[in-house]
Amino acid sequence: MTHSSPPEPDTGERQRASNVALILRLRALVLALGESADPPWWKTEFLNETGLRFLERLYPRSFFRAAVHAAGKAACEVHDGAVGRVGVYHLFRLPEGLEMEVYEPSPDADEELIAEIRRRLGKREDLMEVLADLSAGGKGDDATGGARLIGQAGELTKAAGLAKAGGVYFRAFREGKPTFPYFTGGTVG
Repeated sequence: MTHSSPPEPDTGERQRASNVALILRLRALVLALGESADPPWWKTEFLNETGLRFLERLYPRSFFRAAVHAAGKAACEVHDGAVGRVGVYHLFRLPEGLEMEVYEPSPDADEELIAEIRRRLGKREDLMEVLADLSAGGKGDDATGGARLIGQAGELTKAAGLAKAGGVYFRAFREGKPTFPYFTGGTVG
């Protein structure tokens, strides 16, 4: 009896999985920067060392995702207040299927991301450097503040669309102007 290994995922599936992981990474960075902005964009303190240690005692295996989820709820409310809720998506409110994909992998898969974020907590410029790397060098439209339409919902699963969102956030944090990039209508492929 021969055992065959499961088929390798195709390049498209691997790219999508990579982009879904990028969403989680981008969320964590934006949340940490938003919490530590002056003034804060949302009033949570989950993505600092004290907040992580507190959650680590309650949720030893999933504390990081708990921190991202809890701070993400506050960020979602702020974004929804700026961009609305009907027919639009943003980094903290994705179509339901995509949202489930972001939280699907086991928390063990986050070890590298957790170590990277933890090393940089409290070091704004270090966090900004990583955000710049995720956003094609921090290139983004001028951050005029408020809601900023940056594309169609289908771009949410593409590296270029996520880099565009990262660029807007990068400029917004650099210029100290809360800006909320969003995508409109359509379907997410």
